[in-house]
Amino acid sequence: MNAREIAFDILYKVEDEKRYVSEVLGDVLRIHQFDDKRERAFLTRLVEGVTERKLSLDHLIIKFSQKGKNKKIKKEILIILRMGIYQIHYMDSIPNRAVVSEMVELAKMKGFSGLSGFVNGILRNISRASEEGKLDSYLMSSLETRYSTPQWICSLLVSAYGKENAGKILEDQFQEHDTVIRINTMKTSREEYKVRLEEKGINVLPGVLTDRCLRIQGYDMVTRLPGYKDGLFTVQDETSVYTVSHAGIKPGDRVLDLCSAPGGKSMLAYELSEGSVVVSRDISEKKTALIAENAERLGFPFYISDNNKIQQDSPEHRLGTEYRPGINIEIKDASLIDEALRVLPEPERFDVVLADVPCSGLGIIGRKNDIKYHVTPDTVKELSQQGLIILKNASLYVKSSGRICYSTCTINPSENRQVVEAFLESEEGADFTLVEDRTFLQGIDGSDGFYYAVLAKRSK
Repeated sequence: MNAREIAFDILYKVEDEKRYVSEVLGDVLRIHQFDDKRERAFLTRLVEGVTERKLSLDHLIIKFSQKGKNKKIKKEILIILRMGIYQIHYMDSIPNRAVVSEMVELAKMKGFSGLSGFVNGILRNISRASEEGKLDSYLMSSLETRYSTPQWICSLLVSAYGKENAGKILEDQFQEHDTVIRINTMKTSREEYKVRLEEKGINVLPGVLTDRCLRIQGYDMVTRLPGYKDGLFTVQDETSVYTVSHAGIKPGDRVLDLCSAPGGKSMLAYELSEGSVVVSRDISEKKTALIAENAERLGFPFYISDNNKIQQDSPEHRLGTEYRPGINIEIKDASLIDEALRVLPEPERFDVVLADVPCSGLGIIGRKNDIKYHVTPDTVKELSQQGLIILKNASLYVKSSGRICYSTCTINPSENRQVVEAFLESEEGADFTLVEDRTFLQGIDGSDGFYYAVLAKRSK
């Protein structure tokens, strides 16, 4: 089976099962373990490219097929046409004529010999228009077709940030993004690890927002980087690192991370507190298992609550009646009030509570290229309400003069500043003041899109 057949199967499964492409692609890459890195790279780019450009590709299919609506085209043929147009217009690895031939053969292979002429005709016309430099002009009619992003998201961004900035934000999703890693300062320094990477021929750049991070290019897999198994680094975007660094965590502070998985914020909190108590929570066994996995790889002590189904065999990894220095892992739903924490005496409450709440993910559409198709205005409204609930709950666990750090990986104001403002106007927020907040915009700030707000509780 060649890369194009595999790409078709992935895209069909994503479409048919309404799954995220990263999940299906990841499963396939683990199974096939391509020996040829070029074939792996081609497959990845084709699958991800077709996904992120889907609305633009469908617009061209409608125009050149004269069908009126692409729903009249069989799902299999629609996917084959998307693959062909993407290769013709956005890739230059093989000649257009060869792409057309490959897609026609793929249609026959999938049992659609009767429609192979239809595929051939559309792709030949697309190829001719591309060579004449006309295709882009067909996509300029709206932000939706130009940036392959649902119109409601385009309108939201224009309303919040203006048309020029909205264009920069939307364009960023198609750019190459460096992998950002945060150095585990309990095991090495940024300078020492930078040298190790460069010795392996990896291109290393400094962080843009924080000196705790490096940006890397020209490597194969993260798990094959030097020092991965030894826990010398973790993959974590700079905005997240910057946010936790500005939460006010001091040596000896007790920190509660309400929505922790996969655990990057908790691990940094442990470093900043210089080995103090960090309670790291998330909603499921699957998510808390990721936290434990990361803590173990980084070499941090971790303890798993007895109320969790996952358990370590060794007794030192079991949580007793009190939290201990290290990563204390618990399965908890942050949207539900934890009465046990609510009634803690003042000295046992938390100095800092981190609440990186579930969100629409509109700040990371460049890294999760199909998240824009899964989110809707209704889900955004629900997420905003959930964020406010979690923020109110967080206020019950922080000690006098402590802090809450509320954050999201979206740039939608209704999930960000508006939630914080609603909290400050609520009964639960009466004792809090806004210390600082910031929105990072992708395509403008050199990072993913992100929002954080630090809220301080007044001393009693």
